[in-house]
Amino acid sequence: MNSRMETMDEKAYSSERSLRGPRGKRIAKKNVKHPHKVFTLVELLLIIVLIAIIATIAIPFYSGYSSNTNLKAAAKHIQADLLEMKERAMAEGTMYRITFDARRNIYTIERGTETGAPYTAIEVKSLASFGEDVGIFSAVFDGGFPTITFGEKGIATTGRVVLTNSRGSTATIAASVSGRTYVQVNKQ
Repeated sequence: MNSRMETMDEKAYSSERSLRGPRGKRIAKKNVKHPHKVFTLVELLLIIVLIAIIATIAIPFYSGYSSNTNLKAAAKHIQADLLEMKERAMAEGTMYRITFDARRNIYTIERGTETGAPYTAIEVKSLASFGEDVGIFSAVFDGGFPTITFGEKGIATTGRVVLTNSRGSTATIAASVSGRTYVQVNKQ
């Protein structure tokens, strides 16, 4: 066993010895790993061009996705406000109404009396908080008015509010006489 160990030691010594000299230095330099890998200018320009191409393709898709997401969020927010006013009317035994102003892109929540008028504005909400491209296209309820009213038993005037965005997508919030609301989004 000793003789075998000596042979291994001799081999290791001979391989170390073979790396000495000019040829051994060249081999040793090839085997040394450089700690910093550097990109060439061509590789760097290629990466920049690829990022620019991907951004050119991705930005319009993201913009459209973002615009449609804002439209859907605005519709869900209005639906939640309609539901809240129905519940308040039933709980408090008083009338509530929401008036939509498509020209100014706002809607006003108002509290009335047990019989209705006079109404007092509680809050004015703007759809601009959902993005500048989301707006009220139309709001028509019973009698052709842009106002939905909730009675003390939760009974509402029927109708619909249509929202739109810059892509031409629409979101329709429809209200039934029972005060139930439905949202339908048509994306472009």
